[in-house]
Amino acid sequence: MDKLKKALPFIFPPLAVLLIMGFAFYRHGLYPFGDGTVSWCDMSQQVIPLLTDFKDIFTGKDGMFLNFHNAGGMDLWGVFFFFIASPYTLLVLFVDKADIIYLVNILTVLKMMTAAVTAQIYFRSCQKKLDPYIGAVLSVIYAFCGYGMFYYQNNIWLDMMYLFPLLMVAFRELFEKKRIIPYTVMLTLMMIVNYYISYMIVVFIMIFMALCCWRYRKEEKYKDVPCRFVIGSLLGALLSAVVWMPCFLQFLSSGRSKSVIQQIETASFITNYNTTFCLLLSTASVIVIVAVFLLDGKKRSKRLNTDLIMLFLMLVPILIEPANLMWHTGSYMSFPCRYAFITIFFALICAGYFLSSENAVAKGKKNCDHFVIFLILAALIYGFYNFSEGFVENNRDGMSKYTKSLWQDSTAFELCLEFFIVAAAFYTVIVLLHKKGWISKKIFAVFLAMFVAAESYANVNIYMVSPSMNNTLRAANHQKIMDLSDRLDETEGFYRVKTASKLFEVNLVGSMGYNSLSHYTSLTSRDYMYMMKQLGYSSYWMEVGSYGGTELTDALLSVKYLIEKGTGSADAVYSNDTYEIVPTEYYLPLGIVTDADLSGSEELSTGTRSNVQKKLFEQLFGGNGNELITDYEYTTIYGVQDDSNFKPNYTLTTTSDVAYMDYSIDVTDKQTLYFDCFDKLSNSLSEDINGSFMVTVNGQVKQMDYPSQSSNGLLKLGKFENEHVNVRVTLKKDITSCRSYGVFGLHHNVLEKALEQAQTAGLTDSDGKLSGSVNAKAGQKCVLQIPYQEGLKIKVNGKAVSYDKVFGDLVSFDLQEGENTITVTSVPKGFYAGLALTIAGIALTAGFFFIRKKLKFGETMEAAALVAVIGAGAIVIIVVYVAPCILNIYS
Repeated sequence: MDKLKKALPFIFPPLAVLLIMGFAFYRHGLYPFGDGTVSWCDMSQQVIPLLTDFKDIFTGKDGMFLNFHNAGGMDLWGVFFFFIASPYTLLVLFVDKADIIYLVNILTVLKMMTAAVTAQIYFRSCQKKLDPYIGAVLSVIYAFCGYGMFYYQNNIWLDMMYLFPLLMVAFRELFEKKRIIPYTVMLTLMMIVNYYISYMIVVFIMIFMALCCWRYRKEEKYKDVPCRFVIGSLLGALLSAVVWMPCFLQFLSSGRSKSVIQQIETASFITNYNTTFCLLLSTASVIVIVAVFLLDGKKRSKRLNTDLIMLFLMLVPILIEPANLMWHTGSYMSFPCRYAFITIFFALICAGYFLSSENAVAKGKKNCDHFVIFLILAALIYGFYNFSEGFVENNRDGMSKYTKSLWQDSTAFELCLEFFIVAAAFYTVIVLLHKKGWISKKIFAVFLAMFVAAESYANVNIYMVSPSMNNTLRAANHQKIMDLSDRLDETEGFYRVKTASKLFEVNLVGSMGYNSLSHYTSLTSRDYMYMMKQLGYSSYWMEVGSYGGTELTDALLSVKYLIEKGTGSADAVYSNDTYEIVPTEYYLPLGIVTDADLSGSEELSTGTRSNVQKKLFEQLFGGNGNELITDYEYTTIYGVQDDSNFKPNYTLTTTSDVAYMDYSIDVTDKQTLYFDCFDKLSNSLSEDINGSFMVTVNGQVKQMDYPSQSSNGLLKLGKFENEHVNVRVTLKKDITSCRSYGVFGLHHNVLEKALEQAQTAGLTDSDGKLSGSVNAKAGQKCVLQIPYQEGLKIKVNGKAVSYDKVFGDLVSFDLQEGENTITVTSVPKGFYAGLALTIAGIALTAGFFFIRKKLKFGETMEAAALVAVIGAGAIVIIVVYVAPCILNIYS
């Protein structure tokens, strides 16, 4: 019985999470009680596809270091440790690919349950005076906090959320028991699980340790803590180096890296409080507890004051945007409080200290549990549940604006504030009743748990159920997409699959098990993205699509199959009631053998994208680009002022309400016609030229708004032969700068002849490795149609050869005269150096384990470490808080 009594406070938190989540899922038809899924936005775009990629990698269908299911051939080491390096990820091995969209429901619940458990471990380990059942309720609050509700779609952040309480336990072990290993282990784990959020963890650690060391600098028992902290931090950095070093180097080459100073200078001083405050307001209980006790004016312990100072420092960036930016490495596109689990947990830490202090209950009125008070509290619970249920259902669209746009607007903020005020009023009653001694700790814990359950259910309803209700067919549509998996013959050699347009999330082509050009994560290579844009493929932000391009670029990049909306094509290799897979007209195997002089071909040519096609054709195949591509001039112009003589920038201005240009084209030989409007290489979410044109072909609308976020590659107008084609381009707004514009045609007969004469190596892929052989003449090169990266290892006849970047982001290397046996593998840049550091870290940690009890520090070393830790923390505060605000104010 005693064992059960001790276990109950640990059983209650995860069980409460399971019951509340299960009730919400059951009532609204989410899996496992229906077909609903919590997946939306980043979870659909990135997490689910990457989980399927991991399943393929684990089962040997593709490689980790050279993964052809993403971005033409990508290093997924950094991607894995950015998105899915969780022990729960292993569960995908027991689930079919198509069902992972349901598995994420289970993963989310499991991680929230784990967060409740680790929070309770903290309260039982570090706040022993706190009633265990009150601690259990605080743990449930942590599991359902606004951070989890808003950001669960980036599922790995929940892992960091549940690890953080254990890090705080490790700090207590470091201070009170001089134990370094727990801190080292937790730092290492967090660096490995998600190195991006770990940046925020490191910022927190530097500030928190500096604060603690400053406030306790005169206490003798803590004199050696700075030394132990430095040792533990160095060991943690070494142990995790095999992850963070190659990942950091990959991040530097991604398209996401921007000027931090420019971001701070142009930012507003106040954050988007509609969103950031809503995140905090979703945890009304802890705000009320801290506020009620904070305002009573009573003396507080040094430890509590230290934690309150840290809480304040964690609240500042939620309001002040320059500091917020620095907490996010200098920039972010959305999710503006990615560190807020730290903020919320510190609020809970303070709440725990308040509730366990001697002043928590008024003296002389302990255990005054009157029946009338029970009735009042029961009535309040009933009233709050009915209010929350009705309020959420009546205002779902307004309160859940975030689940459609990643941002709350003023209406959503006002509704959330109204809900918070009512919830806070109920919480205030029960907290004051406990504080004044009218109810005991146990009764307080019971009724607090009931209020928390009602608030938590409301938040789940708003932020997890709403995405499912916004798109009730999301899971069913995903099943149709994944039905296309493994429908093609793997023995055909190396080939890629593309989509005709943005039919679904771009990462899902690779999820099907097909080699793909498309990719979307924060680690998309800048060079690859820009190459694909220049070749005519659609791309925005960090997303590269496989749609767009021309027959030339598709053939060049070994695209053999096309996924399109079902048309009942007789050529379809496979089809379901929504999609079909058809072969492309032209295809080249991997590895183009050429004797062309590729010097000066590191970058693609500048100018229009039709000119890029011409020059690429000439450089690689030796043909005449003007024979392959014909640029057409408009035959009629109305209501448009064309100042395009000032090339390379086109300027088009509307001079009337109706403005258009007509292209009257007599097509004799077989051609594919394209229209283009493209300005600059960037990763912007939206370009100034977006929505400039409506394009019609023979009176049929081809695209209403071109270019657009989802379609900014070359616009295919159709294939034509022996017919007259009328193309009308209606100008919908002025264009002040456009680098590439116009209609052009690609001649099939010229392309066919060039491809027939092309020699290829026919490399094949297996488990992230390319191999094959080809007979070459003296002086010939092999152009390998995979993205250039410094970690490639290319061997010809068993000997490593050097390689060069060509055509923006492809690879070329010299061949030997005669037979060439080729193998291509890859190891991430910095991986071996990181591995060496990790091995050194393991050795040093093992050595430290054996000498830890004999370790002594002199006064000089202790003083130096104290100055170093406090100084480093001060520098971090200046860099993260002070300097950005000054820069923003005076810019």
